[in-house]
Amino acid sequence: MRARAAIVTFLVAASCGPVARAGLPGAGRAAGAAPAVARLTAVRAAAHPGYDRLVFQFAGPVPATHSVAWVPRVVQDPSGRPVALRGRAFLRLVFRPATAHTPTGAPTYRGTLPSRFDLPVLASAARAGDFENVLSFGVGLWQRSPVHVRTLARPSRVVVDVQAPTTPPGRVTALDNGRVVFLRVGERTTVALRTCVSCGDAWRVAQAPQGSVVRIVSSSVVPLPHAPGVVGFPFESRWSLRATGLGRTRLALVERPPQRGAPPLRRFVVRFRVGR
Repeated sequence: MRARAAIVTFLVAASCGPVARAGLPGAGRAAGAAPAVARLTAVRAAAHPGYDRLVFQFAGPVPATHSVAWVPRVVQDPSGRPVALRGRAFLRLVFRPATAHTPTGAPTYRGTLPSRFDLPVLASAARAGDFENVLSFGVGLWQRSPVHVRTLARPSRVVVDVQAPTTPPGRVTALDNGRVVFLRVGERTTVALRTCVSCGDAWRVAQAPQGSVVRIVSSSVVPLPHAPGVVGFPFESRWSLRATGLGRTRLALVERPPQRGAPPLRRFVVRFRVGR
């Protein structure tokens, strides 16, 4: 028998701030009875044409309620400590009643958390809480995009679809360290990293991209507007790049101080995948 289609769906707009919630009315249980606890068994992500998909799979029923919200940062429940996530924008997902451990404390999900994703918009996911049948996750994204959430049965799943960007990022900055940038042949992007020229620091190319896939068109060091109260004048090192052919490659940069033999101050890597 084919799996039944979504029980409930909702949409979280890219500009949305408040929590979006969905419940499963009735859920096939007797009136007044406590809903069964869903146990997390898998978290997986993949790219599809036009969107990235993140799936939370459960043993037992789909969680009776789940919520999704854009947040400035994800914190642990109940400690309030920040959760480390790759990305520029962040979602908090909460499932009730749900857990990722057995009554004896053994994990029901044996995958790797936090997870890092090399996808157009999904960057990372990490568990933010698993306490008193409230299971929460943080999701890092490279940018805010419309989010569509639905539930599926047999097996029980909560599916999060995030619209992928239709154009490459115009600027890749330090916040994108480790990112995979998806390009089409002929498209351009710019890597822009701040540095302290007056200190003698400088970004250097440690590994240039393969020219048959992505070519460095130009490089420059540009002064930025002076910020009041900031000592010195900030500068930005920029590399303009163009996709020249199909394939995968990467650009690795290191920021070095003026002292000879001193270790690098920072390292930066961006990977490219070029398609049609």
